[in-house]
Amino acid sequence: MSVSTDDVKKLAELSRLALTEGEVEKLRSEIESILAYVAVVQKVDLPPGIAASPHLDLQNVMREDGEPHAGSIYSEDMLSQAPARDGNFLKVKKILG
Repeated sequence: MSVSTDDVKKLAELSRLALTEGEVEKLRSEIESILAYVAVVQKVDLPPGIAASPHLDLQNVMREDGEPHAGSIYSEDMLSQAPARDGNFLKVKKILG
């Protein structure tokens, strides 16, 4: 597959990247190499019984989201362990000017 410098410039613009002409040419060459490799991988014959995209058959093994615990039942316990607090808030050192 052929990638033009205009294609790379458009991708850079969409990505908000400022590229020099040298970088555009280098990326054009690298993108062509990547696409050529993908084309080779797509041609691989799989043995019978092997799915081409096994990741499509994945199932969620996590539990379903249920009702969370009642609001603020742990707040006082957590706040009581804080080194400093201001009402229902943790007090921390100022880090921004």
